[in-house]
Amino acid sequence: MTDTFSSSLAADYAAALDWWREAGVDCDYTEAPHQWLREPEVGQEAEPQPPPRTAPVRELSAIERALSPEPGAPIGGDRARWPADLAAFREFWLTEPGLDPGALGDRVAPMGEAGAALLVLVGQPDDGDREALLTGAQGALMSRILRAMGLDETQVYYASAVPRITPLPDWDELALRGLGDLTRLHIALAAPKRLIAFGKGPAMLTEGCGLPVLAAPQLDTLARSPAHRRRFWNAWLEFSA
Repeated sequence: MTDTFSSSLAADYAAALDWWREAGVDCDYTEAPHQWLREPEVGQEAEPQPPPRTAPVRELSAIERALSPEPGAPIGGDRARWPADLAAFREFWLTEPGLDPGALGDRVAPMGEAGAALLVLVGQPDDGDREALLTGAQGALMSRILRAMGLDETQVYYASAVPRITPLPDWDELALRGLGDLTRLHIALAAPKRLIAFGKGPAMLTEGCGLPVLAAPQLDTLARSPAHRRRFWNAWLEFSA
């Protein structure tokens, strides 16, 4: 009798476990915390624990310090001293210390006259730009694009979001520090009819400028990809219709 009862109970337990396993439950748990470490006995001091291990702090190299802008420093310095006309802005662009701490090379001035039919905004000067913006390899591509658009270069204002080469710019961080406001001021002073922003970062900085804006891939992307050029051209035809 006892053996029969034990066998029946074991079978019931096995059937119950099989049911839970098929339901996807293969372990028991509780939400109540459990003290797994043994509490010290009364009158016994806990064994001293070693201090937590921390990673050693690595000092920045000289080049890293040179390329690191002051955290939180506003772009362009005191806004009360921001220029009120385009001629003053160009001088400000080439001389203001708070514009681009950590950037490399010489600053490159924007180019063009106020009231242009089109403002072309790129993220930063190209490696080949020296005296003026978009005079290197990317400028040659831009010239071909303008000819296809039926625009003379005298009808175009060239601008960059930062005045000189800036390695791996963090556009979101630069926008929080005021670069978006400065970019919109530049656009307002140049007063173009419409605008093409080449690159996601520059396009983000133009939001709220009050002008029709066509966001396009970076010029080096267009140079490499026929598919991007085709999509850009179709977007331009719709934008300029």
